[in-house]
Order: sequence, then C-alpha cells, then structure tokens
Amino acid sequence: MKAIMAKFKGFGHPVILLLCLFLLIVSGCTTVPTPQNENVGQEEYLDIRPEGPTEGDTLEDRLPQPVETNTKKFIDKLNQTESPQEVAQDPIVNPSYNDKRRVSLLLPFSSKSSRLREEAASMLKAAELAIFDLNKNDILLSVHDTSGTEEGAAKATKSAIDMGANLIIGPILASSVKISSVQAKQYNVPIIAFSSDVKVASKGIYLLSFPPESEITRLVNYSTSKRLKRYAYLGPESRYGLRVQKEFVDAVTNNGGEITGLETYSGNDISAMQEPAKKLADFYVKGVKKIRRNNGRGLMSYDAILLPAGGTSLLSLAPLLPYFDVDPTKVQFLGTSLWKNEETVREPALNGGIFASADDKNKIKFLSDYEKIFTEEPSRLASLAYDAVTISDLVTKNSSSTLIENIERIQGFYGIDGLVRFGSDGIPERGLAIYKIENGRFKVISPAPKSF
Repeated sequence: MKAIMAKFKGFGHPVILLLCLFLLIVSGCTTVPTPQNENVGQEEYLDIRPEGPTEGDTLEDRLPQPVETNTKKFIDKLNQTESPQEVAQDPIVNPSYNDKRRVSLLLPFSSKSSRLREEAASMLKAAELAIFDLNKNDILLSVHDTSGTEEGAAKATKSAIDMGANLIIGPILASSVKISSVQAKQYNVPIIAFSSDVKVASKGIYLLSFPPESEITRLVNYSTSKRLKRYAYLGPESRYGLRVQKEFVDAVTNNGGEITGLETYSGNDISAMQEPAKKLADFYVKGVKKIRRNNGRGLMSYDAILLPAGGTSLLSLAPLLPYFDVDPTKVQFLGTSLWKNEETVREPALNGGIFASADDKNKIKFLSDYEKIFTEEPSRLASLAYDAVTISDLVTKNSSSTLIENIERIQGFYGIDGLVRFGSDGIPERGLAIYKIENGRFKVISPAPKSF
C-alpha cells in the first residue's frame, strides 16, 4: 500500500483517495451473513476477518481524509474513472474495469440544511471506512450529490445509472427516494435507501433504517409477554406520532391487549400537553379508587402508557403524569428510540421506563475506528452508511440468484446496527433490544436476537 502511494507522491490526498476507492486494498469485513446457529455468539461473527494489513501499516495509513471543501469538486474527483486501457498493469490489484461491481452513493452534500450536509459528510466517511474494511478490489463506489431536493435526486440517480450502477445506496429523504425509485426501476437498479418512511418502500426499493413501526411491535410483544394487557397512549399529533399511534393500536390488538386511553397534543409546548396528560391521569386515579372500594379487586385503568417523544418534549411530558398522580412504579412507562439520550436517564419520572432500540454493543469497534481516523464522533446515520456498503458487497457477488433475490434472502444481514432483513415490500425487519432506564443508565433487559 505504501509503495503504491509512493508513486503518487506530490499529487496530494485527492489522488490517494481516488486510488484507494478504486483499488480498495482493505483489512476485513465486520458485516457478515446472519448466523444460522442461534447458539453461536454474535461476537464470533463480528470477528471473522480476512487477512489484514501488513505489520506496521496503521489504519491511518490506509484511510483517506476529507480534502475538499467544495462538494462538487470533491465528488467530481472521486468519480473520475479510468478507461480499460488506462488501468494499471497489475492484473491482480486492478481487475478489468468491466469486472467491477458498481455501487453508487446518493447523499445531500449541498443541502440548504446544515444538519443534512453534516449528516451526508459523516455518512460518506463511514462509507469510506466500510470500503477499507471490506478487503475487496472489485467494487467501484461513485458518489453523487442529491442537494436534498427532488430535482437533485433525479439528477444524481441519472448520473449513477449513466455510470453503470448495479446498486444505489441512498438517498436519505423520503421525497428524494420517491423520485430516485422511478428512474431506478426503469433500469432495474435496486436501491437501499435511508428513509424511515415505509410509504416509499416497494420491491426493489429497500429501506435500511429504523421505522418506528418495528420498534413499537417489538416493544408491545415484550410488554404483553410480561402480562401487560391494558394500554394508554399520550403522544404528539405529528406525522411521526400518528405513525406510532397506528402501529401501537394494531400491535396491542394483535397481542390480545386493549387500548383503554388515548390522548394527543399539538406542538411541543408544555401548555399543550397538560390537558391531555391530566385526562389520562384522572382516568388512572378513577380506576385506583374503584379498586380500593372493591377491596383490591378489579383492573387498573391501564397497565402501561406509551410516550413517543424525545428530547425537551419528553422531559416536559413525562413529569406531568406523576404530577397528576400517575404512579410510575405501578404503571409501566413505554417509549421509542427517541428516549435513547443521556438527558432521558436523568429524568426521575422515566426511571423504570422501557423502549426498543438497536443494541449498541455492535457499534463499539465502528465508533472507535471512526473517531480515531476522523477525530470526531459519527453522525446518527453514519453506521447505516457503513452497513449499506458492506451489504452491497454481499448482494452483488456473482451467483445464480438475481440482485433482488440476494437482497431479500431469508436469513438477513448482521451489521453495525444489528440484525436486519428486507421484505419483498422493501420494509426492513429489525432485530432490536429492549432497554430499561435504571438508576441513571440504560440497561438491556431483553437482548436483540441473533437470527430471525
């Protein structure tokens, strides 16, 4: 690796980055097919790695650093391609151009939203890390800017298809995925996108994300296994809230439970939350009094209550229930992955609360490598980009199956964010853990499954 780089001394990091992405001289793969034997520990599969780098060749030596502040200039350099005649002479290091598996990454690098731009930059770095961890020299990755718009998504998709993409990774936004899918289906190019909106999923358009529906299903399945049968709901009237509410009602019903109380609020202000919280609290208190009059006989108004909020909204909402006399030690507080932040564990009302989310222990090495190389923490979606690249390696291998058949294979995939498989409808099924907030920390009380 160092010898090859020496030939390009003086050309700077952009050429090194381009060379690395084409040659893909790497050190191993952390995403592997899902284990079929449930008795084998997941660490065994995460540690299966092909031959690594030579002694003294550090991870920093092998990974490129971001070099361009001008997004278009950087992407243009990244996507420069050599004709077959220009490929280097070594046939082992550089297989024929036509033998490469082409994967295109579509992200909103020039979005008007600074949050989306930062997310895209971090996801690209994670994709680079995955490429260098794959140890494959026949995958060609091209990068395309969607600008975070429908028009940008259309242009980026056309560019990817024109470059011969076998598989497209991205975009992020549901509106962009919808536009990209039209062109991709015309050319039979599958997409693995990052939107969590299941409405844009379909056969050939797969979502590598965490739709709230899968979290709610896992949470309700667990709760009913603990003999919780009567449920209440208190959440926002947002699009997210309505999705969660619908899945919650369906999951409870499918598990033989009952929704006995349902209240919503508009906005994130505590004043909007007080009245619906008090209604559910009064309903709870009424049930407690009735049980007392019957000498302890009877059913509680509800055994559990779902609060699908996060951040400051959750910190405003949760204390209202104890304030209005709902006892968190008698009623199980339920949440979503929005609960998974350090502020949540410091709220007394949420102590003992449970929610479903990905198991973090799979991310330990990824976080360590990413922070070591890029001297920053990865974004929230960065691990999805890493997994998408490694999944692309698995599904684009030559086989008697089609690419779509490979993506939809029954056993699924096991990666940084745990277990996932794609249905023929494009919607992901996730293997999630159940977390409990206990004395100021998150505790896994039901591990994520190792296989479906």
